[in-house]
Amino acid sequence: MLQANKGNVISRFHKTSLEIRNLELTYYLTVFNRLSSISSILAGFASSALTMSVPGWEDSLLVTSFLIFTSCAFGTNLLVILIATLCNLWGPGKALRGADQAHLHRAIEVLEQAQKEAMRFFVIGLFCYFISTILVVWLFFDKMGALMTTVILIFFCFLLVRQSLVIRRAFIPNEGFTTGLIHGNPVKSHPEGPGPSGSGLTRAR
Repeated sequence: MLQANKGNVISRFHKTSLEIRNLELTYYLTVFNRLSSISSILAGFASSALTMSVPGWEDSLLVTSFLIFTSCAFGTNLLVILIATLCNLWGPGKALRGADQAHLHRAIEVLEQAQKEAMRFFVIGLFCYFISTILVVWLFFDKMGALMTTVILIFFCFLLVRQSLVIRRAFIPNEGFTTGLIHGNPVKSHPEGPGPSGSGLTRAR
């Protein structure tokens, strides 16, 4: 009877820990969906900018810089879309159809690393698109109008960076986030009955 009760408690604990990990999985998939949506918009803007007719009398260095930054903005946002799409396709499948809970833990680890890479590409793409917008102004407007627009855009870029840092400090702790991973095998049992040796649980780190 005691062994049955022990098995029931450990099984419920194991089920609850997997539910917590499933919430982590859902969180990462939601982040990828948001990143993919925003990157799709930015990639569309960059693609439209690449099709514009540049005046032939403009400085070749300015035109070359515009093409480089616009292409980088388009390429990095496509990378974000690709990473987000593949993670949304294959991440839940690995977590759901794995042989044991280790596949769920591994899927979440991969999603966490992929999210960091996607955020890095997203920031680079946003920066390149911002520079591309400034160069477009210098290509199609007179110097006075281009200068005024550049000052305004740089001001809003400063506000964007500042607001991003404020929100990051508010939501992301310096020591990093904890996880729902439980080390060991929560359902392991030995024939000698209840006791410290009868459970495979180890302390979470």
